Amino acid sequence: MAYAEKRGKGTKPWRVKYRRPDGSEGSESGFETKAAALRWGRDQEASISAGSWTDPDAGKMLVSEWIEYWQPAQDVGLSTTDTRGYLIRRFILPAWRNCALASLGADEIGAWEKAIPARTGVSRSTAADARSLLCTILGDAVTGKLIRYNPALRPRNRGRRTGRKLERSPQRAWVTPLQTLLLAERAALITGRAGDFTLIIAIGYTGLRWGEAIGLERPFLRKTAVEVEWQLREINGTFHRIPPKDDSYRSPKWEPCLPVDLPDFLAGLLASQAKDPSGRRCCCARAHGGSGQYLFLGPDGGHYRRSNYARRIFRPACDGRYEPAGAKPAKIVIVDATIAPGIPTALLACWLPVKPGLTPHGLRHSHKTWMTEDGIPEILAERRLGHEVPGMRPPPRRPDGPAPRGSQPGADTAGRARRCPQPARRPLPRKDDRPNSSQPGEGSRYPRLVLDSREETLAWSDDQTSAWA
Repeated sequence: MAYAEKRGKGTKPWRVKYRRPDGSEGSESGFETKAAALRWGRDQEASISAGSWTDPDAGKMLVSEWIEYWQPAQDVGLSTTDTRGYLIRRFILPAWRNCALASLGADEIGAWEKAIPARTGVSRSTAADARSLLCTILGDAVTGKLIRYNPALRPRNRGRRTGRKLERSPQRAWVTPLQTLLLAERAALITGRAGDFTLIIAIGYTGLRWGEAIGLERPFLRKTAVEVEWQLREINGTFHRIPPKDDSYRSPKWEPCLPVDLPDFLAGLLASQAKDPSGRRCCCARAHGGSGQYLFLGPDGGHYRRSNYARRIFRPACDGRYEPAGAKPAKIVIVDATIAPGIPTALLACWLPVKPGLTPHGLRHSHKTWMTEDGIPEILAERRLGHEVPGMRPPPRRPDGPAPRGSQPGADTAGRARRCPQPARRPLPRKDDRPNSSQPGEGSRYPRLVLDSREETLAWSDDQTSAWA
């Protein structure tokens, strides 16, 4: 049972002692009165009895010490580990390194998040990511009973709503098939290599992610399709061969067993790209594993780095000029037009912008837009891109696959009636508007449902659909 004792003659001389769950005796000093000390001690004993007690001494652990213990225990991917490390080094540790876990408050964390964009020049979304990571770190501290509550939890329905839509990033740029062809031709003119033409066309017409495109190996190229089982991810200047994002496999070996089909012209381009007479392998295959026989390699046998490829090839092809670098201003693109197939109209060529702001990932969004315009079913389009579609939906069906259940000969008539497209509902006719004839047919404004025995399908009779319209 808790008891209080007076120690010294200061303004807060009272100390309370209580029994811990392990049987040892705990104490807490700094109370002005005996009653306050006893109240605090009895609260601790009540929490111990309820099983919700948190050791006050555990909250004295520094944030930096807890992060050192917490970070190695996380089971996340390489990319997430790298992103978390950046947020911890850049934002969390400089602000809370020497603070005790129990000393952090909600108001202090809110002010810290609000000041990040102005102090460091990053976006508000990055500041929100830093707070979310701090919330995760402190949430695990609550689970470990180091602190009683998580001060980084964001309160719901708080803050201003005006301007939130304006703070969102603009819609990602996308291109048409013709613009994709122009970008591919320009990239090939800039580098003088046909592989860059094939790379951009392949991303645009398959919807592959950048890492999946540069990580495409020859063993996964089929005659009419490509299988996506790996991607290359660049982390701190080093390439890693890892599974696709969110396990978005598109291969017969993994559900839903749907490889990425290729149009005939693209299958021919990739087949020509795979016929490399040198048979070279990437220079880092021994480090990250795999066959090393990648379809798209740089002139030195290395992989395309996203930032370098965007600055030297992709952005000039889209914008028509090289981006400014340091003290060097932007300059227009001038290429040798004689290396292009056919008869050149000029020795040198430059061009106007095709789609400013486009990124390689924007080609993936372009592919999704094309499928939407062509009426591709949503479930099949999302599976082609490697997305998981929530909810209960029918599985995708390949064009050469079996027909859906119920469309086979001999299916029940009730099932066909449920699948029959119904016209728009109209109010029931008034008594005066009903036809005089007792037989539905001539003179009736309302169609009748008939069964065509030859086709075994339900349909609206032709002589009544015009009246319905």
